[in-house]
Amino acid sequence: MNTYDTRYMALKVQKLKQIINKERTVVTVAKELNVSRQSVHKWLSRYKQYGTDGLITKKKTGCKKAHNRTSLEVEALVIQTAKKHWNDGVQTLHDHLMYENNLDLVPSTIYRILKRNKARYVDGLHYDTRKKWKKKLYAHQVPGKELQMDTKYPFGYKQGKVIYTIIDDATRWVFAWSYSTANKENTLDFLEKVYKRAPFNIQKVRMDNGKEFIANVVKKDLALNGITMRYNTPYCPEQNGKIERFHRTLNEKALRFGFNATDSLSAMQYRLNLFLHYYNWQRKHRGLGMEGRSPFERLESLRSVNLTVGCYTY
Repeated sequence: MNTYDTRYMALKVQKLKQIINKERTVVTVAKELNVSRQSVHKWLSRYKQYGTDGLITKKKTGCKKAHNRTSLEVEALVIQTAKKHWNDGVQTLHDHLMYENNLDLVPSTIYRILKRNKARYVDGLHYDTRKKWKKKLYAHQVPGKELQMDTKYPFGYKQGKVIYTIIDDATRWVFAWSYSTANKENTLDFLEKVYKRAPFNIQKVRMDNGKEFIANVVKKDLALNGITMRYNTPYCPEQNGKIERFHRTLNEKALRFGFNATDSLSAMQYRLNLFLHYYNWQRKHRGLGMEGRSPFERLESLRSVNLTVGCYTY
């Protein structure tokens, strides 16, 4: 201790002895030393028990380990799962851990584990605080009220491969089929497959202004089946936002793994069917209204599902 601390310690000992000898009161000592009465009582208790050593303030040696910190084995499993599913966020990693290892961890805990072990999130993040235009989000509550349909060329326009896709706005139920080209004949064929497999009544289909969609035979087919058609405003893909978001998921979770431009349409459709089963039955969705449920869980929650056609074949 320095000279000031030594003098202050001697003064405290003197005042405490006066309190013990009933020469002074706790209140007067507290006022003289400009501290609270609780502090004087604490000093008095320590002095009576340990003497002068009890009045020495010890510096803290750092924070203690949290009592509920996850074990090293669990942290290793989280890191291994994050490396395996390197393009998934903490919400989807939670689903993988639950499905593969029956381990239920809060997503924020997964984030802290990965950051603490420098597996992810170690670089400085830039937060853009500028005020942005807020899009108006919506989600229908009736399955089949509106479906969004589009086409995707997984390997470019000149590779002879195109995927017709359609998604239900309310449940995110999705269906897709592979073709060699996009034309009105394939559009009609795809719609017939959708009619047979959709586990709800289709009321409206939204699509862009592609030549394969605006053909009169397509309009007539939809009208004969009592389905309203809605075309997007030109150059406004955000009006088909849910099917566009599915295309991103299709890219990240399927097309980059095992899909090749040289594959036959049947081989491509086989792999696509495996992904559709995962997407509709297992994958947890956290979009507006989904609340971490799969499309068929969402269908069941809305209680408007024809369960007899729930287990269909592609």
